[in-house]
Amino acid sequence: MGTYVIRRLLQMIPVILGATFLIFTMVFALPGDPLAGKCGERPCPPAYAAAFREKYNLNDPLPIQYGKYVGNLAQGDFGETTNGIKVIDQLKARYPITAKLALMALAFEAIVGITVGVFTGIKKGGFLDNLVLISTLVVISIPVFVVGGLSQYFLGVKLGLFPVTVTSANPSFYQLMLPAMVLGSISLAYISRLTRTSLVENLRSDYVRTATAKGLRRRRSIGLHALRNSLIPVVTFIGFDFGFLLGGAIVTEAIFNIPGVGGYLFRSIRARDGASVVGTVTVLVIVFLFVNLLVDLLYGLLDPRISHD
Repeated sequence: MGTYVIRRLLQMIPVILGATFLIFTMVFALPGDPLAGKCGERPCPPAYAAAFREKYNLNDPLPIQYGKYVGNLAQGDFGETTNGIKVIDQLKARYPITAKLALMALAFEAIVGITVGVFTGIKKGGFLDNLVLISTLVVISIPVFVVGGLSQYFLGVKLGLFPVTVTSANPSFYQLMLPAMVLGSISLAYISRLTRTSLVENLRSDYVRTATAKGLRRRRSIGLHALRNSLIPVVTFIGFDFGFLLGGAIVTEAIFNIPGVGGYLFRSIRARDGASVVGTVTVLVIVFLFVNLLVDLLYGLLDPRISHD
Protein backbone atom coordinates (compact mmCIF):
# COMPACT_ATOMS: atom_id res chain seq x y z
CA MET A 1 0.00 0.00 0.00
CA GLY A 2 2.75 2.46 0.96
CA THR A 3 4.69 1.73 -2.23
CA TYR A 4 1.56 2.26 -4.31
CA VAL A 5 0.84 5.63 -2.66
CA ILE A 6 4.42 6.82 -3.17
CA ARG A 7 4.32 5.73 -6.81
CA ARG A 8 1.07 7.58 -7.37
CA LEU A 9 2.43 10.72 -5.71
CA LEU A 10 5.47 10.64 -7.98
CA GLN A 11 3.21 10.19 -11.00
CA MET A 12 1.37 13.37 -10.02
CA ILE A 13 4.45 15.53 -10.62
CA PRO A 14 4.53 15.29 -14.45
CA VAL A 15 0.72 15.58 -14.55
CA ILE A 16 0.83 18.81 -12.55
CA LEU A 17 3.65 20.18 -14.69
CA GLY A 18 1.87 19.26 -17.91
CA ALA A 19 -1.47 20.70 -16.80
CA THR A 20 0.03 23.94 -15.53
CA PHE A 21 2.11 24.34 -18.69
CA LEU A 22 -0.96 23.94 -20.89
CA ILE A 23 -3.07 26.43 -18.95
CA PHE A 24 -0.10 28.83 -18.61
CA THR A 25 0.49 28.69 -22.36
CA MET A 26 -3.19 29.17 -23.20
CA VAL A 27 -3.50 32.15 -20.86
CA PHE A 28 -0.28 34.03 -21.52
CA ALA A 29 0.06 33.25 -25.23
CA LEU A 30 -3.26 34.90 -26.09
CA PRO A 31 -2.97 37.93 -28.39
CA GLY A 32 -3.48 41.35 -26.89
CA ASP A 33 -1.74 43.80 -24.60
CA PRO A 34 -1.97 43.05 -20.84
CA LEU A 35 -1.59 46.81 -20.24
CA ALA A 36 -4.77 47.61 -22.15
CA GLY A 37 -7.12 49.56 -19.92
CA LYS A 38 -4.72 49.72 -16.98
CA CYS A 39 -4.37 53.48 -17.28
CA GLY A 40 -7.88 54.32 -18.42
CA GLU A 41 -8.44 55.49 -21.95
CA ARG A 42 -4.95 56.97 -22.23
CA PRO A 43 -1.83 54.86 -22.92
CA CYS A 44 0.28 54.06 -19.87
CA PRO A 45 3.45 56.10 -19.29
CA PRO A 46 6.57 54.37 -20.66
CA ALA A 47 8.15 54.10 -17.20
CA TYR A 48 5.04 52.41 -15.75
CA ALA A 49 4.75 50.07 -18.76
CA ALA A 50 8.42 49.05 -18.46
CA ALA A 51 8.11 48.39 -14.71
CA PHE A 52 4.90 46.43 -15.24
CA ARG A 53 6.44 44.18 -17.90
CA GLU A 54 9.56 43.64 -15.81
CA LYS A 55 7.56 42.75 -12.68
CA TYR A 56 5.42 40.15 -14.45
CA ASN A 57 8.25 38.81 -16.68
CA LEU A 58 6.41 39.83 -19.85
CA ASN A 59 9.67 40.62 -21.64
CA ASP A 60 10.87 37.01 -21.34
CA PRO A 61 10.02 34.23 -23.80
CA LEU A 62 7.11 32.03 -22.76
CA PRO A 63 9.23 29.00 -21.66
CA ILE A 64 11.30 31.24 -19.36
CA GLN A 65 8.14 32.80 -17.94
CA TYR A 66 6.81 29.33 -17.18
CA GLY A 67 10.11 28.26 -15.63
CA LYS A 68 10.05 31.25 -13.28
CA TYR A 69 6.42 30.55 -12.42
CA VAL A 70 7.13 26.90 -11.55
CA GLY A 71 10.10 27.97 -9.43
CA ASN A 72 7.90 30.34 -7.46
CA LEU A 73 5.13 27.75 -7.32
CA ALA A 74 7.48 25.23 -5.69
CA GLN A 75 7.98 27.78 -2.90
CA GLY A 76 4.23 28.28 -2.43
CA ASP A 77 4.12 31.55 -4.36
CA PHE A 78 1.22 31.64 -6.84
CA GLY A 79 2.11 35.11 -8.06
CA GLU A 80 0.27 38.41 -7.89
CA THR A 81 -2.71 39.79 -9.72
CA THR A 82 -2.25 42.80 -11.98
CA ASN A 83 -3.60 44.87 -9.07
CA GLY A 84 -0.76 43.76 -6.81
CA ILE A 85 -2.82 41.33 -4.68
CA LYS A 86 -1.29 37.95 -3.90
CA VAL A 87 -3.21 35.12 -5.56
CA ILE A 88 -2.66 32.79 -2.61
CA ASP A 89 -4.47 35.24 -0.31
CA GLN A 90 -7.47 35.31 -2.66
CA LEU A 91 -7.54 31.51 -2.83
CA LYS A 92 -7.27 31.12 0.94
CA ALA A 93 -10.31 33.35 1.36
CA ARG A 94 -12.42 31.70 -1.34
CA TYR A 95 -11.47 28.03 -1.48
CA PRO A 96 -12.93 27.12 1.95
CA ILE A 97 -16.31 28.47 0.81
CA THR A 98 -16.28 26.56 -2.48
CA ALA A 99 -14.96 23.43 -0.75
CA LYS A 100 -17.79 23.59 1.80
CA LEU A 101 -20.32 24.05 -0.99
CA ALA A 102 -18.84 21.15 -3.00
CA LEU A 103 -18.75 18.80 0.01
CA MET A 104 -22.37 19.61 0.87
CA ALA A 105 -23.42 19.01 -2.74
CA LEU A 106 -21.42 15.77 -2.79
CA ALA A 107 -23.02 14.53 0.44
CA PHE A 108 -26.49 15.43 -0.84
CA GLU A 109 -26.09 13.71 -4.19
CA ALA A 110 -24.35 10.64 -2.71
CA ILE A 111 -26.81 9.99 0.14
CA VAL A 112 -29.98 10.67 -1.82
CA GLY A 113 -28.74 9.24 -5.11
CA ILE A 114 -27.47 5.94 -3.66
CA THR A 115 -30.61 5.52 -1.51
CA VAL A 116 -32.92 6.11 -4.46
CA GLY A 117 -30.79 3.85 -6.68
CA VAL A 118 -30.94 1.00 -4.16
CA PHE A 119 -34.73 1.18 -3.77
CA THR A 120 -35.32 1.37 -7.53
CA GLY A 121 -32.84 -1.45 -8.15
CA ILE A 122 -34.61 -3.74 -5.69
CA LYS A 123 -38.06 -2.82 -7.05
CA LYS A 124 -37.02 -2.90 -10.70
CA GLY A 125 -39.88 -2.19 -13.09
CA GLY A 126 -42.22 -0.90 -10.38
CA PHE A 127 -43.93 2.45 -10.00
CA LEU A 128 -41.03 4.00 -8.06
CA ASP A 129 -38.53 2.81 -10.66
CA ASN A 130 -40.49 4.41 -13.51
CA LEU A 131 -41.08 7.60 -11.51
CA VAL A 132 -37.37 7.99 -10.74
CA LEU A 133 -36.45 7.24 -14.35
CA ILE A 134 -38.71 10.03 -15.63
CA SER A 135 -37.62 12.44 -12.87
CA THR A 136 -33.91 11.93 -13.52
CA LEU A 137 -34.39 12.45 -17.26
CA VAL A 138 -36.16 15.75 -16.53
CA VAL A 139 -33.44 16.92 -14.11
CA ILE A 140 -30.63 16.00 -16.51
CA SER A 141 -32.30 17.86 -19.39
CA ILE A 142 -32.77 21.14 -17.48
CA PRO A 143 -29.79 23.57 -17.31
CA VAL A 144 -28.48 24.30 -13.85
CA PHE A 145 -29.32 28.02 -14.04
CA VAL A 146 -32.98 27.11 -14.64
CA VAL A 147 -32.95 24.71 -11.66
CA GLY A 148 -31.33 27.45 -9.56
CA GLY A 149 -33.84 30.09 -10.58
CA LEU A 150 -36.84 27.83 -9.94
CA SER A 151 -35.42 26.77 -6.57
CA GLN A 152 -34.92 30.39 -5.55
CA TYR A 153 -38.47 31.29 -6.53
CA PHE A 154 -40.37 28.35 -5.03
CA LEU A 155 -38.18 27.33 -2.05
CA GLY A 156 -36.87 30.79 -1.25
CA VAL A 157 -39.47 33.38 -2.23
CA LYS A 158 -42.75 31.43 -2.11
CA LEU A 159 -42.15 29.01 0.75
CA GLY A 160 -39.36 30.88 2.57
CA LEU A 161 -37.54 27.66 3.46
CA PHE A 162 -34.07 28.89 2.44
CA PRO A 163 -32.32 32.23 1.88
CA VAL A 164 -32.62 33.38 -1.72
CA THR A 165 -29.00 34.56 -1.88
CA VAL A 166 -25.90 34.43 0.29
CA THR A 167 -25.45 37.73 2.11
CA SER A 168 -22.21 37.19 4.06
CA ALA A 169 -18.56 36.71 3.21
CA ASN A 170 -18.50 33.55 5.35
CA PRO A 171 -21.80 31.80 4.56
CA SER A 172 -23.27 29.38 7.08
CA PHE A 173 -24.35 25.79 6.51
CA TYR A 174 -27.97 26.90 6.26
CA GLN A 175 -27.22 29.57 3.63
CA LEU A 176 -25.42 27.03 1.45
CA MET A 177 -28.04 24.28 1.66
CA LEU A 178 -30.11 25.43 -1.31
CA PRO A 179 -27.08 26.16 -3.56
CA ALA A 180 -25.64 22.74 -2.63
CA MET A 181 -28.87 20.98 -3.61
CA VAL A 182 -28.95 22.87 -6.90
CA LEU A 183 -25.28 22.12 -7.60
CA GLY A 184 -25.70 18.43 -6.82
CA SER A 185 -29.06 17.92 -8.53
CA ILE A 186 -27.75 16.81 -11.92
CA SER A 187 -25.11 14.51 -10.42
CA LEU A 188 -27.77 13.07 -8.10
CA ALA A 189 -29.71 11.93 -11.16
CA TYR A 190 -26.63 10.24 -12.62
CA ILE A 191 -25.70 8.55 -9.32
CA SER A 192 -29.20 7.16 -8.78
CA ARG A 193 -29.32 5.69 -12.28
CA LEU A 194 -25.77 4.36 -12.04
CA THR A 195 -26.48 2.72 -8.66
CA ARG A 196 -29.71 1.23 -9.91
CA THR A 197 -28.14 -0.23 -13.07
CA SER A 198 -25.10 -1.64 -11.26
CA LEU A 199 -27.20 -3.14 -8.45
CA VAL A 200 -29.63 -4.82 -10.86
CA GLU A 201 -26.68 -6.38 -12.67
CA ASN A 202 -25.07 -7.65 -9.46
CA LEU A 203 -28.34 -9.04 -8.10
CA ARG A 204 -28.37 -11.43 -11.07
CA SER A 205 -24.82 -12.62 -10.32
CA ASP A 206 -24.08 -16.17 -9.27
CA TYR A 207 -22.48 -15.21 -5.95
CA VAL A 208 -25.67 -13.43 -4.82
CA ARG A 209 -27.80 -16.43 -5.80
CA THR A 210 -25.40 -18.71 -3.93
CA ALA A 211 -25.53 -16.56 -0.80
CA THR A 212 -29.32 -16.54 -0.92
CA ALA A 213 -29.45 -20.32 -1.51
CA LYS A 214 -27.27 -20.89 1.56
CA GLY A 215 -29.88 -19.18 3.70
CA LEU A 216 -28.45 -15.64 3.92
CA ARG A 217 -31.22 -13.13 4.39
CA ARG A 218 -32.02 -11.06 1.30
CA ARG A 219 -31.34 -7.78 3.08
CA ARG A 220 -27.90 -9.01 4.14
CA SER A 221 -27.05 -10.50 0.76
CA ILE A 222 -27.88 -7.18 -0.89
CA GLY A 223 -26.07 -4.98 1.64
CA LEU A 224 -23.04 -7.20 2.21
CA HIS A 225 -22.40 -8.53 -1.28
CA ALA A 226 -24.34 -6.88 -4.10
CA LEU A 227 -24.29 -3.29 -2.89
CA ARG A 228 -20.55 -3.19 -2.10
CA ASN A 229 -19.63 -4.28 -5.61
CA SER A 230 -22.28 -1.99 -7.08
CA LEU A 231 -20.71 1.05 -5.39
CA ILE A 232 -17.39 0.77 -7.24
CA PRO A 233 -18.55 2.67 -10.38
CA VAL A 234 -20.51 5.05 -8.15
CA VAL A 235 -17.41 5.91 -6.10
CA THR A 236 -15.50 6.47 -9.36
CA PHE A 237 -18.14 8.94 -10.52
CA ILE A 238 -18.25 10.71 -7.15
CA GLY A 239 -14.47 11.15 -7.15
CA PHE A 240 -14.57 12.65 -10.62
CA ASP A 241 -17.56 14.79 -9.73
CA PHE A 242 -15.87 16.36 -6.69
CA GLY A 243 -13.19 17.91 -8.89
CA PHE A 244 -15.89 19.06 -11.29
CA LEU A 245 -17.91 20.60 -8.44
CA LEU A 246 -14.91 22.61 -7.23
CA GLY A 247 -14.33 24.15 -10.64
CA GLY A 248 -17.82 23.97 -12.08
CA ALA A 249 -19.69 26.01 -9.49
CA ILE A 250 -19.37 29.21 -11.52
CA VAL A 251 -23.05 29.36 -12.50
CA THR A 252 -24.35 28.31 -9.08
CA GLU A 253 -22.12 30.78 -7.25
CA ALA A 254 -23.25 33.55 -9.59
CA ILE A 255 -26.96 32.73 -9.06
CA PHE A 256 -26.70 32.70 -5.26
CA ASN A 257 -24.05 35.44 -4.93
CA ILE A 258 -21.51 33.11 -3.28
CA PRO A 259 -18.01 34.62 -2.91
CA GLY A 260 -16.23 31.42 -3.95
CA VAL A 261 -13.65 30.25 -6.46
CA GLY A 262 -16.08 29.94 -9.37
CA GLY A 263 -16.94 33.64 -9.51
CA TYR A 264 -13.32 34.59 -8.87
CA LEU A 265 -12.15 32.41 -11.77
CA PHE A 266 -14.81 33.85 -14.08
CA ARG A 267 -13.86 37.44 -13.25
CA SER A 268 -10.17 36.64 -13.65
CA ILE A 269 -10.78 35.20 -17.13
CA ARG A 270 -12.77 38.27 -18.16
CA ALA A 271 -10.06 40.58 -16.81
CA ARG A 272 -7.32 38.45 -18.43
CA ASP A 273 -5.56 38.17 -15.11
CA GLY A 274 -3.26 35.29 -15.98
CA ALA A 275 -1.76 34.75 -12.54
CA SER A 276 -5.19 34.32 -10.95
CA VAL A 277 -6.41 31.93 -13.65
CA VAL A 278 -3.30 29.74 -13.59
CA GLY A 279 -3.13 29.68 -9.79
CA THR A 280 -6.79 28.72 -9.42
CA VAL A 281 -6.59 25.96 -12.03
CA THR A 282 -3.35 24.64 -10.52
CA VAL A 283 -5.01 24.13 -7.15
CA LEU A 284 -7.98 22.46 -8.88
CA VAL A 285 -5.63 20.03 -10.62
CA ILE A 286 -3.84 19.15 -7.37
CA VAL A 287 -7.10 18.59 -5.49
CA PHE A 288 -8.48 16.50 -8.34
CA LEU A 289 -5.39 14.26 -8.37
CA PHE A 290 -5.52 13.66 -4.61
CA VAL A 291 -9.24 12.87 -4.76
CA ASN A 292 -8.56 10.31 -7.50
CA LEU A 293 -5.88 8.73 -5.32
CA LEU A 294 -8.36 8.50 -2.45
CA VAL A 295 -10.95 6.89 -4.76
CA ASP A 296 -8.42 4.27 -5.89
CA LEU A 297 -7.65 3.42 -2.26
CA LEU A 298 -11.37 3.05 -1.52
CA TYR A 299 -11.63 0.35 -4.19
CA GLY A 300 -9.74 -2.02 -1.91
CA LEU A 301 -12.22 -1.44 0.91
CA LEU A 302 -15.23 -2.07 -1.33
CA ASP A 303 -13.76 -5.12 -3.07
CA PRO A 304 -11.01 -7.11 -1.28
CA ARG A 305 -10.04 -8.66 -4.61
CA ILE A 306 -8.57 -5.32 -5.67
CA SER A 307 -5.04 -5.09 -4.32
CA HIS A 308 -2.64 -2.13 -4.36
CA ASP A 309 0.45 -4.11 -3.41
